[in-house]
Amino acid sequence: MTGPLVGVRVIDLTDESAALSTRILADLGADVIRVEPPEGCRLRHLEPFYADVPGIERSVHHRYLDAGKRSVVLDRMQPVGGRQLEELVATADVLVECERLADGPIRQHNPELIHATVTSFGLEGPWSAWRGNDLVCGAASGLTWVCGRPGDPPNQPGGDQANNMAGLAAAQGVVTALWGRRQRGGGVHFEVSVQEAAALTTLQTSWPANWVWNGEMAKRPGLTTVHQCADGRWATLMVRPNRLEVFADWCEEIGLEVPADRAELLDAFGGTTPLASLVRQVVSRYPRDELYERAWALDIMGLPVQTLPEIAECEQFLATGQFLEIVDEVMGETLSMPRSPVDPVPGVEVRRAPGLGEHTADVLQELGSEPPRRAARAEPAPRLELAKALDGVRVVDFCWVLAGPLGTRHLADFGAEVIRIESGARAFPEQFPKGHKGDFTVGAFHNLVNTGKRSITVDPRTPRGRELILELIEGADVVTNNYTPGAMDEMGFSDDVLRAANPKIIIVHMPGCGAGGPWAGRGTYGNMISAAAGISALTGFGGRSPRGMGVAYPDFAAPLLLAAEVTAALRRRESTGEGCTIQLDQLQATFSLIGPMWLAYTGTGKPPAPRANRDPNWCPHGVYPTAGDDEWIALAADSDDQWGGLCALIGRQELATDDRFRTHGARREHEDELDAILRDWTATRDKWETAERLQAIGVAAAPVENLADALERDPHLSVRHFQMVRQPSAPDIDIPVHGEPVQEVGRWRPVTPAPVYGSDTNAVLGELLGLTAEEIDVLRQERVIT
Repeated sequence: MTGPLVGVRVIDLTDESAALSTRILADLGADVIRVEPPEGCRLRHLEPFYADVPGIERSVHHRYLDAGKRSVVLDRMQPVGGRQLEELVATADVLVECERLADGPIRQHNPELIHATVTSFGLEGPWSAWRGNDLVCGAASGLTWVCGRPGDPPNQPGGDQANNMAGLAAAQGVVTALWGRRQRGGGVHFEVSVQEAAALTTLQTSWPANWVWNGEMAKRPGLTTVHQCADGRWATLMVRPNRLEVFADWCEEIGLEVPADRAELLDAFGGTTPLASLVRQVVSRYPRDELYERAWALDIMGLPVQTLPEIAECEQFLATGQFLEIVDEVMGETLSMPRSPVDPVPGVEVRRAPGLGEHTADVLQELGSEPPRRAARAEPAPRLELAKALDGVRVVDFCWVLAGPLGTRHLADFGAEVIRIESGARAFPEQFPKGHKGDFTVGAFHNLVNTGKRSITVDPRTPRGRELILELIEGADVVTNNYTPGAMDEMGFSDDVLRAANPKIIIVHMPGCGAGGPWAGRGTYGNMISAAAGISALTGFGGRSPRGMGVAYPDFAAPLLLAAEVTAALRRRESTGEGCTIQLDQLQATFSLIGPMWLAYTGTGKPPAPRANRDPNWCPHGVYPTAGDDEWIALAADSDDQWGGLCALIGRQELATDDRFRTHGARREHEDELDAILRDWTATRDKWETAERLQAIGVAAAPVENLADALERDPHLSVRHFQMVRQPSAPDIDIPVHGEPVQEVGRWRPVTPAPVYGSDTNAVLGELLGLTAEEIDVLRQERVIT
């Protein structure tokens, strides 16, 4: 085994809501031991199965999410099995579970254990006992509300992206806690709720300030815009303001009418007309390949909406080696697997999933020969304060817009000193409270993505400014940027220059399509990456345009990966003494998050159909209308007992024994009829009351929440997730901010406001670089600092 987490032992008691987290830890080199009952863990029983052949070893969820782990079978219902699990946990560094195990008894045997609990709705609050799955938690998070077409039911994103956000957050939390424990000791118990992790994806589409300040909120289709090409295929295309003239010339060249005053197009940037109308007309004139040949030559942004068969033949994926061939002796197959989500970290290795109980004898033999790693103490066990786990880590941050700043925000939220390099007004179209337009300090976007950071205004375009920044990097641990490839070189901060200043520096690049291949250097937005990575084709209903998710999903998944990868690289550097360069290819990372669906496709050669809010493991499973305008409820049942209880609740007990619905297989065969019955029942009922009644009988359900619901009515998000901060320039204005999805149990942590523009310039230059007040004044006069 290789990787920065070699020597770390992880006990895995997860289900599909958190299995991605332990898969990532295994890829990073940890010894992840999945403890399973005699019949196998839940993942082994989930459909689809590889090549559509059922079997305990053939679930694509198990083969992908359990890759690289070891399997131990223990019958925990028996005293011997229970004791063996206790002994395993006593030898472990990390326990990740979805069972709500009490932390106190565990910690008596292992005081410095890192204990992560992932649940649907959190460990506290009125919904803490509620059941959930990807559909239900996504609905309650606000994500589902903005996905789909107007008039259609809200859409569950393809590939279980609510669960993936929880898995990414839990992995980040574990890697962060491991670093903090290594530096200062202590154990910790933290939690992640799937609802709260998924809520982070709405940060841009459903800006909370839009409701608090203006009483407005986004609706479907959110941020998604796709257009059909002349050959029937689909494309995304975005005209940035700085390419408006070039685009207008293109339109006129092919005979389209453009307003005489082209500024009218700029005024409509982001709206529905007239710019969007022109984009649609341009796209419709070209076959897709010809469209992009012309658009990219003009530096106009866009990526194709790709199905899985198209991805299999995509020049970018092939050129950058995105498909790994993994010999799977258990299945007797060679599987095509996406690269690891944390592939950029040196030493990452992808290995096959284990057979059921394959490692039981080996692990129990090790157990007999190993003492507990951290023996019980007479004095109180030390406690790691997770919010300070990254104390002492310094990050020089060049990132802008969304994915990069949100990634460094996660580092700052755990105690890293993140110093933003700023040299002008922020380029992103901000939202301001009334009367404060242009005051970037109170801008909604700035406050969402820059909590807890420091801001210095040093102009890197000046020779002295570059010198100062390089002096700062000499004493830093990490440098981050999310510019297009080559932009840092043009600014005078190539990797060679940075490494000459600090040989141990960790350099992070976040190119949308990576640094290699024919798409390298393409400007992208998150919704384009989702489309090119296959998520859009898996989302929605058949016969519709493949709009995909209503959020720029990679801009929220990639930041969690950035934080985990940076912290893993810090651990690696401590062992090797070497810095490294991390190329966080957002297209590759997003593709890795539909790994089970890729296995399902490659096993049969048939691409999965759009999700249509259904799941082969749950039936009924869908989004249904309720009383009110565009009000909905999500519900899911995965057993005959739950179905029987649901039949009684709706007053249709006869359906429980109806041959069409008596078994899970029969219900799936007649799912259209079943959905019609449930639509009739939910249509006149309140979504909140109905969700409570369904949960009371053990059926997973939740309202499909819009932004107002999440901020004002949801008993968890409104209290624990959304927080209000204030800034000095507007001390009477509440600025709503998303909280950090990883929370230490029993130690709730408020966010720290984003910095005032340039507020830390004097302190950073004086304290860290040793400049006097007089020298700083001269730099200000010379416009080196602003």
